[in-house]
Amino acid sequence: NPSPLFKSFFLAGFECSSHRRPNGVRLDLLAATEHDRRAAADYRLMAEYGIRSVRDGLRWHLIERNPLRYDFSSFLPMLRAARDTGTQVIWDLLHYGWPDAIDIWSPSFIRRFADFARATAQVVKAETDEIPFYTPVNEISFWAWGGGDTEYLNPFARRRGGELKRILVRCVIAAIDAIREVDPRARFVLAEPLIYIFAKSAAPEDVRQADAYNEVQFEAGDLLCGRLEPELGGGPQ
Repeated sequence: NPSPLFKSFFLAGFECSSHRRPNGVRLDLLAATEHDRRAAADYRLMAEYGIRSVRDGLRWHLIERNPLRYDFSSFLPMLRAARDTGTQVIWDLLHYGWPDAIDIWSPSFIRRFADFARATAQVVKAETDEIPFYTPVNEISFWAWGGGDTEYLNPFARRRGGELKRILVRCVIAAIDAIREVDPRARFVLAEPLIYIFAKSAAPEDVRQADAYNEVQFEAGDLLCGRLEPELGGGPQ
């Protein structure tokens, strides 16, 4: 039988959001929960419950304070804690937050993110022999809705959800390509929310609209796999 994909059936998760609120205040949940300082202890605690695989994240805004100059000092203690405790980590690279000097609507955003992903892969490869796992962009669908349609998340836009979703899809594709240049063994995990919307009545139009909303949750995956709009660069690979 093939070996299991993950080291444990249940996965832990450490909140690593780093976005800005509408008032400009940046969140840093790794610091707020002190997980950035207590990663080794947290990973050992998970192991006591038989959990050896976790999702965790990097903070791009701390690592790239200056363009294309990377300081991984905020990440290395966590990476080494995972290595030393034998914890398998799926590393989130873009969890709602990015450096202030980069415009997410600019074409250069995708290139800058790919550069960051490549640099991260080089650090991970240098520090551990384990096959690395990455989630390049967390919850494309939710972020596109919250940041592009409802002004709930940065970049606080309306009626641009489809545009933002495609930017994030292209970011994932570019990051996968960049990481594979460094380490072809790398594996990738797409984390998307599951939803189910009930029709507000049994009227055919209400049912149709609810079904359409439910189908949209699969669009990000279809874009990445090239089933939709293959010109974005998606494909079976």
